[in-house]
Amino acid sequence: MIVVGALLASPLGAILGGSIAVLLAICLMMTIPLGRRVRRERLEFAWWLAHGDPGAGGGAVVPRTPFDVRCFVRHRGQDWLRLTNVEPIIPGGATLEDDEPLALEVSPGSRAELSFRLVAQAAGRVVLHGLAVTLAGPLGLFEVPLYFPNPLVIKVLPQAAARVQRFVRAQTGVTVERSGASLVSSGGGTELKEIREMVPGDAFKQIAWKASARRGRLLVREVEQEVEQTRYVVLDVSGTMRGGVLGARKLDHAIEAIAAHARRGLAAGDQVGLLTVDGRILSHVPANDGPAQLLRVFDALLAATEVVDEDLTDADELDVIGVVGRYLRQQDGIDFVLNRTEWNVPLMLRHVQKVLAQSESVDGGKNVHVVASTPASALLRRFCKARGIPLPYRADPRDGAKAPGLAAALREIGARTKGPASIGVVTDLDGIGDPTPLVSAVKLLAMRGHALTVFVPDAPSFAPQPKTSAERIVFDVYARGERRRTVDMRTLLGSLGARVISVRATEPAATVLAPLERGARRAA
Repeated sequence: MIVVGALLASPLGAILGGSIAVLLAICLMMTIPLGRRVRRERLEFAWWLAHGDPGAGGGAVVPRTPFDVRCFVRHRGQDWLRLTNVEPIIPGGATLEDDEPLALEVSPGSRAELSFRLVAQAAGRVVLHGLAVTLAGPLGLFEVPLYFPNPLVIKVLPQAAARVQRFVRAQTGVTVERSGASLVSSGGGTELKEIREMVPGDAFKQIAWKASARRGRLLVREVEQEVEQTRYVVLDVSGTMRGGVLGARKLDHAIEAIAAHARRGLAAGDQVGLLTVDGRILSHVPANDGPAQLLRVFDALLAATEVVDEDLTDADELDVIGVVGRYLRQQDGIDFVLNRTEWNVPLMLRHVQKVLAQSESVDGGKNVHVVASTPASALLRRFCKARGIPLPYRADPRDGAKAPGLAAALREIGARTKGPASIGVVTDLDGIGDPTPLVSAVKLLAMRGHALTVFVPDAPSFAPQPKTSAERIVFDVYARGERRRTVDMRTLLGSLGARVISVRATEPAATVLAPLERGARRAA
């Protein structure tokens, strides 16, 4: 309007345009300090997971099931506040079910609440780092962005967690270190199987005197005693299991299958154990029974989704320093930059150590073990794990490391299990290299009477379908190579008594390891 007034030599237009420009400048000057003012007036923000939502598995957060996060904003100032574009900062692992931006009006000296509905794509951890809002100025002409850093860690358990029920196994049978569903014996026991005629070798105390008196001949009781099975699962968590879309990866499918298998085994009163492997044993949950064991298995499965060890990630120490430095600058408002290429590492380490000490004291002093070449790298990697900062996992396994890693896990099971056990290995066999160590371990298990089943995710069924003819040709070549490897391993391990079963992505995860349970009954 000022330009038009000047071109048309119109004093009225120029005055009106100048007045509007002054009004805009005043509104801008009043909007700029709003952020500092509301912080000075202690605008508080807090959030929490809304447990007990019927749509969230009875309080457990599970993949592909919406869950609610509730939060409140408390305003201690004297002016009305209008917060727009309210949005949680979610780096990955979950998405907002409603993409529409939220708005919130907070009256002076009051507290306003709102909630977000989110959906997690796969089992693991989701970290909400903070809340981003926009504060409108006078007349709504200008806005000030605000950020409330307040990390909220949410465990996303496998689907089996939504169906977990309290189970107590009556101690009516005997516990033995062997696989099998039941053991038939004569004499003392738990459940009467039949009464039969006495034969040479039957114990005198097993005679059923009342039944013998009625029949006029000696009869003995034969009872069925319950026998506790031992089930072990070895999970390959290498980079070849992690390719694809989150929630549809081979690793995600395997986690759901193992969780469902563990739930069924523990509910039946069996012992269940788990090892995760990538060239070496990453975690080992010794075989045990009882409800607490299921939580141990879940924790080990979730830990496999957020590995930060130096030998398993594609981030060296300098990369981790940069990642942590940028995170602290955005999240905590602390800049550790010395110049464009250097960081104040000693000061950063002191800050990170202080933050970890506070968080670990809240968590009961739990100190996460991290493999790293230097203490500084280990400290920063522990911080990445605590704050849910993802580090890129190494895409390909180290040359020839997969077979020795799986063999080490099988030997560990053989050393810890006294009697025959039912063992399942979930691996895609990609990068197996020389199978000699694996063959030796399988032979050792066969000698000790263990039943081994290898579950191989059918890689082509987990891969995106081709869209063009060129992609189809490459896909077919890739599929033939993957399936040939499975056939070769089925021939090699089948000669040693092990079963190799291909698992497609369309198979329900809850039933994938059912052959392992049937194998346990055959071993008995």
